[in-house]
Parts: sequence; C-alpha cells; structure tokens
Amino acid sequence: MSGTCLPLHEVERLHIQKALDLFSGNRSETAKALGISRKTLYRKIKAYGLEQ
Repeated sequence: MSGTCLPLHEVERLHIQKALDLFSGNRSETAKALGISRKTLYRKIKAYGLEQ
C-alpha cells in the first residue's frame, strides 16, 4: 500500500460532509440520499463534529 489510504471513518466523515453540502444542509434529503435514517445521520454528524 502506498500510504495514501484514509481510514474508513475518515472516508465516511468526508462523504457525509460532501452530501450535506450537496443538499445545502438538508438533513432529511442527505439521509435519504445516503440510504440511512435521519437518526443515524444525526448520530454520525455529532460523532464526527459536523454540526453546522
């Protein structure tokens, strides 16, 4: 491996942030697009410090 591989949790954090940006912070639409519940999205936002 070349050392450029991000840890899975960092990839998930970045993906959630990009999805939130894409949907202008609309958490319902973001959760729907990611295929997760709003409750799960809220939990991940808090865990990753993505509060807006």
